[in-house]
Amino acid sequence: MLKIVFPEFVRSDAILDLLDAPRLNGLDLLLARARHEPSAQTDMESLLCGEFGIARQLDWPIASISLCASGLETANDYWLRADPVHLRIERDRVILTEIPEPGPEEARVLCEALAAHFGEAFAPQPLRPDAWVVRIAEERGISTTPLSLAAGQHIDPLLPAGDNAREWRKLLNEVQMLLFSHPVNQAREARGELAINSVWLWGGGRLPEARPSARAVLCDQPDWRALAQHAGAEPGMLPEKWNTEISEDALVIFDAPQRHLRRGDFDSWLKAMRDFEQHWLGPLLAAGRSFELIDPLQGVKLVWRSAYRWKFWRRAPKPVQQGFKMQQPAADAGIDAFGNRY
Repeated sequence: MLKIVFPEFVRSDAILDLLDAPRLNGLDLLLARARHEPSAQTDMESLLCGEFGIARQLDWPIASISLCASGLETANDYWLRADPVHLRIERDRVILTEIPEPGPEEARVLCEALAAHFGEAFAPQPLRPDAWVVRIAEERGISTTPLSLAAGQHIDPLLPAGDNAREWRKLLNEVQMLLFSHPVNQAREARGELAINSVWLWGGGRLPEARPSARAVLCDQPDWRALAQHAGAEPGMLPEKWNTEISEDALVIFDAPQRHLRRGDFDSWLKAMRDFEQHWLGPLLAAGRSFELIDPLQGVKLVWRSAYRWKFWRRAPKPVQQGFKMQQPAADAGIDAFGNRY
């Protein structure tokens, strides 16, 4: 059966209501009439590493796997992701924001600056402009929080934990001081872009073994493609539309809408949801195909079979009456997604 992984799908109807956006008929049909089953409530990294038989070390070893997928040598070294991020201070909180598209030259220059300052102890290299890795000479006994869970959150309870946590927090403070006044960030701020004023440490470990998998995996996120490739699966780019040539037992990952939510980009989230409705969900329902949709962040699995369409007694969720509308937060306006000033 086709398996679709779609984080935060179950909350889509509530988000549409908050945005005061029109309902999506296919989404309502699926939520109302599919069989709802409990699923492990977890993050994407845990779900997909489990899918491909990749064992957890202190972290899920995403850094070494993504490095290997890029064709670079991992040896038996310990690798850690150190992705570029923006930290924003809100009263007594520090909120992490992802940098969606830093320039390749910006990434190269900032990584070289960090390497020149810290030497071999902390010398990140960019796999992609938004994904940096660093080799650690000795495993330091820390556990970290994936960037996918930290984005948009107050970082204090999510910082590296473990015996050497204090050392790593001190290093992050030095990184932030170095990046704060760097010419790359001065230029970014002059253009009205978010400064790359920190890195987020996560996904540490040595290159692991994996359980061989022959199933097709369709996704547009490089890290998930790297996991599939490491497991010997057949990663492919996510097609724009569902078609009958897609294997019935394929694993399809739709996480772009959730990435838009993490960044507070509600316009892009709404467009992505409409595209999914029009090009994937609608055709699948019309073709009478069975599939299951897993929302790991909400711990729910929706199982669909064509016969479920006739369960007329199951109604679509009713819109929730709200006294406010969700709005796009401006970068420097001091207003959050719910219109509150901070």
